[in-house]
Amino acid sequence: MRYRLAAFDIDGTLVGPSGTLSPATIEAVEGLAAMGVSVAAATARPYELALPTLAPLTGAVTAVIAAAGADIRRATGEPIAQVTLPPQAAGALAKLCDAHNWRAVAGTAEGACRRMPTPEARGPAATVASLTEVDLSRTYVIAPFTSPADPAFAALEALVRDSRLRGERALTSSGREIVAVTHADAGKGPALRRLYEALGVEPSETAAFGDTEVDLPMIELAGLGVAMGDAPPEVQAAANLVTGTAEEDGVATAIARIWGDG
Repeated sequence: MRYRLAAFDIDGTLVGPSGTLSPATIEAVEGLAAMGVSVAAATARPYELALPTLAPLTGAVTAVIAAAGADIRRATGEPIAQVTLPPQAAGALAKLCDAHNWRAVAGTAEGACRRMPTPEARGPAATVASLTEVDLSRTYVIAPFTSPADPAFAALEALVRDSRLRGERALTSSGREIVAVTHADAGKGPALRRLYEALGVEPSETAAFGDTEVDLPMIELAGLGVAMGDAPPEVQAAANLVTGTAEEDGVATAIARIWGDG
């Protein structure tokens, strides 16, 4: 079967620890677009912070699933589907980040912003002392840099649970742990379904690539699921194909195997 849509996780799949696309990956993804295959990139990052990484693929990417599935846009920036956090919950999250002095990134209708940016932070985003300074009335994601090893992590879990939100643990390309908090209806799986509707593509016509548990909904939903070589065993077990790691240009290898010479 010739798959009409290829959906790629960004961190750990399209890019490795360097945070940049390799020449082999760029060539392979551009080759897909030249064959008429729609390309989607999926990430927990706010939309604006995904763009610098994807810049070498300008013209090849059809859509971006950003903010852990809460903000889906065409490559032009035109919204496809968006779900926002309840403003009260977004405000409570902002205060929690202040209380525990967490670094955090937020994606809102006004753009992306960072609280205490990390040294390797890339992309256009306002730097603020507190997320409470930001208009949170339409917020797609708030992602504090924290993990279960943090004694205050339980407070975040309680807020997510009590507010009936979705908390997705993820790693940045540099290996930092974050928790992307979104509306309960977000997530990469639901986002991919919304993209199917927008593009007129069936699940059976899709190949989805990922490297962590948060990519499982995409891998399981697609007609062909591809796991990276360093993905956890449960992710590899759910996939139809296991390829190399991002550092080994696993995406390029899998594209050559699936689509051949076009």
